[in-house]
Amino acid sequence: MPWLSRHRHDPLLTGPGRAAAHELTTGPRSHLPGFLAPTPRSPLTALDDELEEVRRTPAAIVRRDLTAVCGDEPPPGLAPMLRAPRRELDRLVGDLRRYWERTLAPDWPRIRALLESDIHFRARSLTERGPAAMFAGIHPDLTFDQAGGLLRITSRQTALPDPNRSLEGRGLVLVPSAFAWPSLYFKTSAPWVPVIRYPVRGIGTLWESPTGPTDLASALGTTRATLLHLLTTPASTLELANRTGLAPGGVSGQLHKLTRAGRIAPHRTGRIVLYARTARGEALCH
Repeated sequence: MPWLSRHRHDPLLTGPGRAAAHELTTGPRSHLPGFLAPTPRSPLTALDDELEEVRRTPAAIVRRDLTAVCGDEPPPGLAPMLRAPRRELDRLVGDLRRYWERTLAPDWPRIRALLESDIHFRARSLTERGPAAMFAGIHPDLTFDQAGGLLRITSRQTALPDPNRSLEGRGLVLVPSAFAWPSLYFKTSAPWVPVIRYPVRGIGTLWESPTGPTDLASALGTTRATLLHLLTTPASTLELANRTGLAPGGVSGQLHKLTRAGRIAPHRTGRIVLYARTARGEALCH
């Protein structure tokens, strides 16, 4: 709600001559056109790379996806895209970039830190508990039969015309999202790698103000107690700085002290270092 209340009346969405991007993402539809959200190739994919992939979508795929979502009578605002997909994709990408800059870029470091923390947590869960437990922990609508190699998704959307899909060796990408709660979104159609987008773990903490347990403060100091309290899920220095309002340098120094004391441990994920409580840290918090 804090994010939505700031941006729900953005002129890009509500002004005259609303763009195709608005028509594609609103209305009583069960899903988005596949080309609008290509499967990420890497956790470190940059915005420019993703927008360029949208821009390069073949015209036949654009028309196929629009028909699948809108039927034979698309909204008037999407008629130009059916007639000239290449030209309209250039405009669409421009609108998506402007929307990003106005509504997401200012909060992206905070959101990205939460997403990266989730990726670290799921990878650790997969390693320690196996795929069945990992999938069950992602969402109650996901169950995995490891013996049969069957992943079952309880869809709350309209019944699918072909509910049984084979991945045929194409793999499966899991993408945490700050905007999916409480639903799951999935895509198995070619040419993309199959993908499931799910609510990021800890989404309820994204906008909350920092508070720390007073019983730990007397032993560790207020700042270190607050940081240890916030590490319910692994987090990066930048995420903790955003959530506490402290300078990243100050947070880094306090994390090093907690690491030397054996209360937390760093784990590298790509270019990001995430901190997680150790068993000693968990015992101190309970």
